[in-house]
Order: sequence, then C-alpha cells, then structure tokens
Amino acid sequence: MNAWETILVAFGGNAILLTVLAFLSKSLLEKLFARDTKRFETDLQAKADVAIEHLRSQFQIQGIEHQVRFSRLHEKRAEVIAELYGLLVLALWEAESFVSPIEWVGEPNKQEKHQTAMNKLVELYRYFDQHRIYLPEQLCESLDQLIKEVRSNVINFGVWVKYRDETLQEHAAKNKQAAWDASWKAIKDEIPLARSRLENEFRILLGSLPSIQTNEQPKSISNSSG
Repeated sequence: MNAWETILVAFGGNAILLTVLAFLSKSLLEKLFARDTKRFETDLQAKADVAIEHLRSQFQIQGIEHQVRFSRLHEKRAEVIAELYGLLVLALWEAESFVSPIEWVGEPNKQEKHQTAMNKLVELYRYFDQHRIYLPEQLCESLDQLIKEVRSNVINFGVWVKYRDETLQEHAAKNKQAAWDASWKAIKDEIPLARSRLENEFRILLGSLPSIQTNEQPKSISNSSG
C-alpha cells in the first residue's frame, strides 16, 4: 500500500467513525429528549389534575355556601312576609271598621276607631319600611301604594269625625257624608282588588305559584272586619 492509499484509509476510517458517533449521539439525545418530554408531560398532567381537583373542591364549597345563604335569605323573607301580611290584615280590619256605615251597640266611637286605624297603619308602615330590603322593588311599590291608599281614605273621613252632625251646616254635613261614602266604597271595592294583587305577588315570591301569570284580573275577595 503506498502513501496515498494509507492517507485515504486513515481519513476514510475517521469519517466513518465520526458519522457513527454523530448518529449515536443524535439517537441518544432523541431518547433523552423523549424521556424528559414524557416526564414533563406526566408531571404537568399530575399538577393539572391537582389544580382541577382543587378548583372543583372550591366550587363545591362555594356552591354549598351559596345554597346556605339562599336558604337563610328565603327563610328570612318568608318570616318578613308572614309578619307583614299579618300587620296588613289588622290594619285593613281596623280601617274597614272605622269607615263602615254599620255601627254596633257597645263599640268604640268613630274618633276612637279612627285613632286605632291610624295606629295600625303606622305600625304596618314602620315594619314595612324597616324590612323592605327583603322584598323586590315591584312588590314594595305595590305595598307602598296600598298603604297610602288606605291611609288616605282613613284620613279623608277622619277629619270629620270630631264634628258632631248637629253642629255642622248643611253643606258641611253633605261633605262629611260624601267623604264617608267615598272612603267606604274604596275600602269595600278598590282596596280588596289591590290586596288580592298583593297577595298574589307574595305567593309568587314564596314559590307557591308559577312565575308566569296570565293577564286576567284577580277576583275581588271579601275583606271581613272580624
């Protein structure tokens, strides 16, 4: 073998060796990278599972807390409605008794009935005003309007009860009778309709009726003074 052949063999052998080393190195790096990638994916998935489970637990806790708060709010609202409706009924009874044209023997006189009716209306409104935060705005407006309407009719006739009929001139006596008739008509005809609508709103709020209502006007209900 001459010198040139020796040089070619030497360089050719090194080239093959370098090629083999390069291939082995690439293969080893690819395996190491694949292994690290798999480990990274496994670690990442494990951390993600832990994070998801933590979020699920947090959502469950928040859901339970929300249910508890909602349950307590509904119980408080039901308590307020029950007390409020009881005060409303008492006020309506006293207002009706005051403006009623029928008077029984042994009953308090009109001035005493007027004072009792006004006291009940004040008691009703104070409780309502202190607890209106538990009621929807629309319901508050309905109740506010009803109380004002009853109070207005009680006052309109109430200004006359301190005057005895025999002391009034003819036109004043007619005005007193007109105020009395108007108040009685409102208490017997208009107030029951407003009360019926209000009762319906109470029932909807308490969940006793569906939230979708028809446009049919509620029927008038009797408003007994007993």
